[in-house]
Order: sequence, then C-alpha cells, then structure tokens
Amino acid sequence: MTAQHAARIVLPHELPSAPWANRAGHTKEISVSTKSGPECSSDMRSVDYEWRFSLAELTRAADFSLLPGIDRVFTLASYGPLTLTVDGLECTLRLGQKVKFTGEAAVTIELDTAEPQLGLNLMTRRGSCTGSMSVERLDGKVALDPSTGIVAATVLEGTAALSDGRKLADLATLVLGAQSEELEAEGCLVAIATVRPV
Repeated sequence: MTAQHAARIVLPHELPSAPWANRAGHTKEISVSTKSGPECSSDMRSVDYEWRFSLAELTRAADFSLLPGIDRVFTLASYGPLTLTVDGLECTLRLGQKVKFTGEAAVTIELDTAEPQLGLNLMTRRGSCTGSMSVERLDGKVALDPSTGIVAATVLEGTAALSDGRKLADLATLVLGAQSEELEAEGCLVAIATVRPV
C-alpha cells in the first residue's frame, strides 16, 4: 500500500476541483491508489480505488455522499467550528479534530461560521486496506517512513521543511514515495495519513 514513486509536494491551488458524487460539494484529489498502484489522478470520478486522499471545500450545509464499502476519516483542515452529524450523533470540530465513519453512514455538515471550511478526507476500501489519521504538533526533525504505512502529511498550521530545503505551508501535502522523508518543523500542526493492507 505504500507509494512506489518519488515523494512530491502537492499544493491545493494547483489541483482541479470536482463535484461530489451527490453534487453537494467539491473535492480536490491529493492522491489516489488503485489496484494497479499509487498515482496522482485527475479522474476524480473514478470509483476503482484502494485508497483516496482528498481536500473537500465546504461552503454550505450539505449531506455527504453515500459510499458503500468505503471507510472514511474526516479531519477539519480549517479553523472551524464545523458541526458534523453521523447517524444522528452530533459533534463540533475545530482545526485538526477528526471523525471516523463508514461510507454507509448518514453524514451531514453545518458551517458554524460564514467562512468556508476545508476537510481532509481519507477513504479506504473495506476488506482491502484500513486508514487512519494522526494530527501532531511537530517540533524538530521527524522521520516519515512509508514502510509503516504513512502515505501523506499535510501542513495544517505553520511551516515545515524537507531536508533538501523545500518548504511546506498552507495546506501543502507531502505525498510519500518509496523512501523515508525527514521534516523539520517548529510548532507545526501536521495531519499524517496512514494506510495499511488488511
């Protein structure tokens, strides 16, 4: 389930936006892995994925699409607050807080502010792989090892740098390749996506 290509930095403003399956919102796909292997796909309508990592643009109250057979982790990537209701259970999210649910769950969102909100979505195909998100305040040097299942790291707040000097800030995502990468950060809030085979 780990990427086989070189690591790359994905910037949200460079990504095309595509409508949700139910047309109630828009998504920018950061990275996707199909049965043939990891790739950065522009075909956002594809349903033949093992896992998919994307950034949703939330501008109004809406229902999430139903995605049978998919497990999801939603992480708020903006300051919020945002109200997320999963099968009738309501919770209020702020930056970096996350909720895990199945693609069959009835999920609605309500914006508690006039400002649009952003959410990272990690989706994994049940029976093939499992996904998790950890949100950490990083200080110093941190190794990201794809052999442990880490596929991507998104900067939610602050700035981090790779060992070659490239910077990550403002929702930039490091999509890992086959090799470990080292981030150097000072009080940087980072969301780390992990995918492991079943």
